[in-house]
Amino acid sequence: MTDSDAPKNGAFEHGDGPATPEIGKPRRRLPLIWLVPLAAIGIGLYLAWVTLSEKGPEITISFRTAEGLEPGKTQLRYKAIVFGTVKSVTLAPDGSHVIATAEMSKQAAPLMRRDSLFWVVRPRLSASSGVSGLSTLLSGVYIEFDPAKSGETTDSFTGLEVPPVIPTDAPGTEFALKATKIGSVGVGSPIFYRGLEVGQVLGYDSSNASAGITIRAFVRDPYDREVLTSSNFWSASGVSLTTGPQGFRLQLDSLQALLAGGIAFDTPTGVPAGERAPPKTAFTLYSDQASADEARYTIRLRYLVYFDSSVGGLVPGSNVEWHGLKIGQVVDVNLQYDVTKNAPRAPVLIEIEPQRVQVVGATGPIDPETVLKSLVAKGLRAEIKTSNYLTGQSVVSLDIDPKAAPAQLGTGDAYPVIPTNPNQFDSALRSVNDILDRISKLPLDKLVLQANDTMKSFQDLAAGPEIKESLRSLAGALTSARELIDKAKTDLAPAMQRLQPVLDTAQQSMKRINSTLGSFDQGYGGSSSFKRDLTRLMSQVDDAVRSIRVLTDYMQQHPESLIRGKTRGSN
Repeated sequence: MTDSDAPKNGAFEHGDGPATPEIGKPRRRLPLIWLVPLAAIGIGLYLAWVTLSEKGPEITISFRTAEGLEPGKTQLRYKAIVFGTVKSVTLAPDGSHVIATAEMSKQAAPLMRRDSLFWVVRPRLSASSGVSGLSTLLSGVYIEFDPAKSGETTDSFTGLEVPPVIPTDAPGTEFALKATKIGSVGVGSPIFYRGLEVGQVLGYDSSNASAGITIRAFVRDPYDREVLTSSNFWSASGVSLTTGPQGFRLQLDSLQALLAGGIAFDTPTGVPAGERAPPKTAFTLYSDQASADEARYTIRLRYLVYFDSSVGGLVPGSNVEWHGLKIGQVVDVNLQYDVTKNAPRAPVLIEIEPQRVQVVGATGPIDPETVLKSLVAKGLRAEIKTSNYLTGQSVVSLDIDPKAAPAQLGTGDAYPVIPTNPNQFDSALRSVNDILDRISKLPLDKLVLQANDTMKSFQDLAAGPEIKESLRSLAGALTSARELIDKAKTDLAPAMQRLQPVLDTAQQSMKRINSTLGSFDQGYGGSSSFKRDLTRLMSQVDDAVRSIRVLTDYMQQHPESLIRGKTRGSN
């Protein structure tokens, strides 16, 4: 080992180990400036981890148009909480719609169920909900969503063009209404119960319109408890103007129903209440409340009635009445030509609802057809009567005519036939026409001429000198008779005054004679012939005096009877 190979500065003085640094020489350290980027990297990694850990699903929503949607600005909200932001808006490959891609928060992940609803909130004006979305004038357009209550999650949705009527979590019950036509009822139309708005129409399905239209009706809690299996739904849209025996009837449920259409429901009285209707229960939607009330009568018997006279004012829906009360309605009115009679006739198909008639005194079930047969045998007949002379409406009236010819319930081709009576109005009109025809056949011109000639003859006779002379003679005779009566009154008055004392004297004489007769009775006996003759004589004298007194009274009251005689009826 040479000197050159020896370690310098005594590096290997204590052995073969490596040389140690010299004591007191400073070490190299990492600069503090490098802590800043390291901290930034750490913060960035933390933020990235936080962002990735809180990042939710990325979803796509299809809309018909991108009106109001702005990438990076338009938010997705639920109950006023932001759950995401629109990332981009692109046009679909077929150009029929737009696709909005949105980044959702992790909190929104479990809410993205298949039946969730999405719609754009912007200012809207509708008849059912009024003005909505005015807050977007300041905050801008945003997307509202309503998560489904259940179902599997997904990342693709189709947005609604109009907001849903009822939130999915609103308490209440949905029912299905079957209708042949929807009329003015639409999405958002109100549902009324006894005048209160208790729900709205969610939508309708017209995919099979030939079989009817199904309307989704939602009734809020607690009013959904009032929907029973026996309840009836009817259209309450707009104004209903009907005419009947009571005249015109105007019905308007509400102004809101007039503008947006509406549906009403209630449970009719007089029928079993039934149980509470479960969700999705199907009901028939009637055209009006009257039709809904008619639904309680489930038994309808059809009959034919043939009329030979006019059936004007009789239309389908006209009443069939008995004793003035409705028991059914007219179903159809036709016109036929009877070749055998060489005359037209009008067959009217009617429906009788026997449930409208209350049966009393029955010990068992009653067969309506058997009852009707017996009534026809007793004289039940159908005839047309006018129910409203203002509108000309008519009804088919069933009444028992005791003078009707014997008849039985007929058998038609399809329905039994009820015999008829001629229309009373038509019969009266025909009688009047016959009288007018007879009058028109009279020689009125000749009768008028003869009457004129007769009147002229009377005038000529009255103007003749003979009639005038006779009238003057009659007037003179009446004057003379009046003067004679006046004179008789003057002359007879003193005589009548003198006659009264004479009668009084005669009356006193009769009393004395009666006294004398009493003494005779004692002297001659009660059974003597002399007494009997004298008694008869006195009786005759008494009658004569009484007659003279009556004559005197009469002459004082009627002195003119000396000339004219006693008038008839005088006493």
